[in-house]
Amino acid sequence: MGLVLLGITLFGKGFYMQAKAHFAQYLIEQAWAKTLIDGQSHKPWSWADTYPVAKLSIEQAKRPNHFDGPASNDSLYVLAGASGRNLAFGPALVLSSAPAGAQGNTVIAGHRDTHFAMLNGISVGRRLALQTATGKEIVYQVVATEVVHESQTELMAPSEDNRLTLITCYPFDVLQGGAELRFVVQAIPVLPENAAAQSVETTVNTTAAQKVA
Repeated sequence: MGLVLLGITLFGKGFYMQAKAHFAQYLIEQAWAKTLIDGQSHKPWSWADTYPVAKLSIEQAKRPNHFDGPASNDSLYVLAGASGRNLAFGPALVLSSAPAGAQGNTVIAGHRDTHFAMLNGISVGRRLALQTATGKEIVYQVVATEVVHESQTELMAPSEDNRLTLITCYPFDVLQGGAELRFVVQAIPVLPENAAAQSVETTVNTTAAQKVA
């Protein structure tokens, strides 16, 4: 009888935690919707010490020629400040890095067993999309993945070029705390096809003009 009661208690606690997590995501989603309307930061609940700063979408399958957008369960709301409390609710922006959509190295951290579990198996060429508070969507392409020691922070350092860095603990199948390794994904913005064509046309015209001159 005691084991039955224990099982019921654990099931009830698990259901409560799952319901709490889903409700928190709903509140974060609503806060982000408000941000997209007025461009201001909105806390998901009154006592929160964070707020959503971006929406991250990870392509479900490798499609090198285009980004159709991933399934809805591959979209994550990014919170401000990578504290342990914030990471429990979603991936979080490292505040010492570049803001979402700004020039520089934007670093986002997440837990390997929850929100960033989807990074397991990600490869070079995969597309990511980052929606900023202005509603602008920036498409990135993964250019490198690497496993490093937690003391190697070079990949989190500021940069002059625009890049997106995702970090989680490693390996993915070891869920105990105290992991010393980090799995790092680096991505750079994808140049729109029309911009690329315009760039090529400008280069050709400039070269032709120089020859004429």
